[in-house]
Amino acid sequence: MSSRSISALYSSVHLTIVFFMLVFLVSVPARAQVAGGTLSGTVTDPSGGGIPRAKLVIRNVATGVERSATTNTDGFYTAVNLLPGSYEVTITAKDFNTEVNSGITMTVGAQQTFDVVMHVGTVSNRVEVTTEAPAIQLAS
Repeated sequence: MSSRSISALYSSVHLTIVFFMLVFLVSVPARAQVAGGTLSGTVTDPSGGGIPRAKLVIRNVATGVERSATTNTDGFYTAVNLLPGSYEVTITAKDFNTEVNSGITMTVGAQQTFDVVMHVGTVSNRVEVTTEAPAIQLAS
């Protein structure tokens, strides 16, 4: 083999390797199939400030399956891959009244926003009475 044919062989092998590398690097990413939707939003107080660490319980009305979510420091939450159906959302936060919202319908691939304004809870008094039990006389 002449040096010219060896050079041409290396050149074609090199070109083939570069071609396959480009095919792999430029490949189009495939999207995964989703089975449900995403529910996200913010939980705020009446002045519009986000409520951190508010707990949301998202319950599928038909199946009773519950999913929990907690708000971040800005009051934002997200719940992904909720199966299609009707949902009830219960939101609880310290010093606020519990909010229950129903009639939220999720579909496949839906990305719904559900914002909630919490109302400040009412002050309740708790009276606790403790006393000593009377002494029992066993002799009489």
